Amino acid sequence: MPLPQVECTGPITQGGITVFKECIKVKKVFDEFVLRECVEGIEFEVDEKHDGLKGWIEPALILRDCKIIDPKIKDASKHKNFVNTSNGGERRLRFSGKCCCKVFAKDSRGNIIRLKVKNVPPGNALSKGPDGELCFNFSVRRLYPGASAETFERLLHFVDQEAFELQCLGEAIIDDENNELNDGTLLTNIGMFVAIKFDAEVQLCIPVFGYCEITDECTAEDFCDNFDLLDIPNFNPPQIDDVDPYCD
Repeated sequence: MPLPQVECTGPITQGGITVFKECIKVKKVFDEFVLRECVEGIEFEVDEKHDGLKGWIEPALILRDCKIIDPKIKDASKHKNFVNTSNGGERRLRFSGKCCCKVFAKDSRGNIIRLKVKNVPPGNALSKGPDGELCFNFSVRRLYPGASAETFERLLHFVDQEAFELQCLGEAIIDDENNELNDGTLLTNIGMFVAIKFDAEVQLCIPVFGYCEITDECTAEDFCDNFDLLDIPNFNPPQIDDVDPYCD
């Protein structure tokens, strides 16, 4: 359930301990969903600096720098002018865009190599990005049956003011029976998961004990200062009257 709006001033007592209310700005995730897609016959090519590379790669790909291209959120409610859902109205948002990730793989020697998408069969959610990224195209309607009119209006306010952010995370694996590079190309099957997060910056009222005590910053120990404290070694050979430590 959404948190209520409260006045964020003054102290409160909890269990005999006095704490104070503070208002902080944070990013809150309002919604998230996970999508999946499996495609047969996708083709990758090795980055130019590894041109002509042969051998197998590990099935688990490494997806980095995932970004959403052309993010859009729209009100997709069936009845936009309603007070409650008893009249059949449904509060919905529609999310769309592309989650594009750079693709890397680990070869048989443990080296990390960059793979670029060369060709994707039509008729699925995956596509090729502008620089060979692996992109997941999504257009999803999300239903909010438990949200009050006030809460949903707050979500729409973030959308109208473009004060939202869509983030994505991706994971992908390829067919472990088709994971061999041939002259720098790879023709295989791929399964991909992508998580889409809808967040916005909000102000939260939280209890605090006080401000942290300011202490001197820790400084790294200087090698030369420590060296000055070492005992000077004995450069002379043992003398005849020195006590032999190995004798009883």
